[in-house]
Amino acid sequence: MSAGGVQGEATIRAIVEKGGKVIIFDINEERGQAIAKELAGSVFWPGATDVASEDSVLASIEKGVKGFGNISGVVNCGGIGMAQKIVFRNGEPQPLNIFEEVVRVNLIGTFNVCRLIAAHIIANIKASAEKEEDPGIIINVASIAYTEGQAGQSAYSASKGGVAGMTLPMARDLAGQIRVCTIAPGFFGTPMGNALKESILEKHMIHPYRMGKPSEFAHLACAIIENPMINGEIIRIDGAVRLGKL
Repeated sequence: MSAGGVQGEATIRAIVEKGGKVIIFDINEERGQAIAKELAGSVFWPGATDVASEDSVLASIEKGVKGFGNISGVVNCGGIGMAQKIVFRNGEPQPLNIFEEVVRVNLIGTFNVCRLIAAHIIANIKASAEKEEDPGIIINVASIAYTEGQAGQSAYSASKGGVAGMTLPMARDLAGQIRVCTIAPGFFGTPMGNALKESILEKHMIHPYRMGKPSEFAHLACAIIENPMINGEIIRIDGAVRLGKL
């Protein structure tokens, strides 16, 4: 099960190629339906999901379970970005609702999906007669902005820092039942990444000297799913980029 975005779509396709089944949690009705239609039988679209809403996520879980059976993991790729300085040039402070919305989607939405999926997986573990070593997986998505945020990224960096900060405590909370890891991408070919000027990116790229591909993100997500020893880790995938002030 994968939630949101270009990287989420790439992960959906990678999981399906490996024989897995995916329930899409996304607010984008048109794209979700299109992917489910294209990959019918392997992908289920429960309807638009607001990841920060308990009722919306629970409804999608219920529909997904009816369609595909029990859920064993989640890849939380959904997120939004917002570039605004904390005080504008005219001296006005950034509206608080901007910060609240970014945190609501990126951090609260991630935690909301994690807690509800974790409860579902644990209930299935208790009901199962067969005990597995590696019954569940949660993969969250932060960003290198969680430690190297730029001007205008206070809200985004705070939200992604929160996602990264949950990784180890959540892995400890769910020990013996669900592994938890976080991927922190650098510059990738996503709507947020594509909004950056090439001249800015070129100064910071090391190797490979290009933006990351969504398929490379998906490859890492699948590697985490398949390797039971990867747990409690924040894994950068950034081609050795380390950002100063852009």
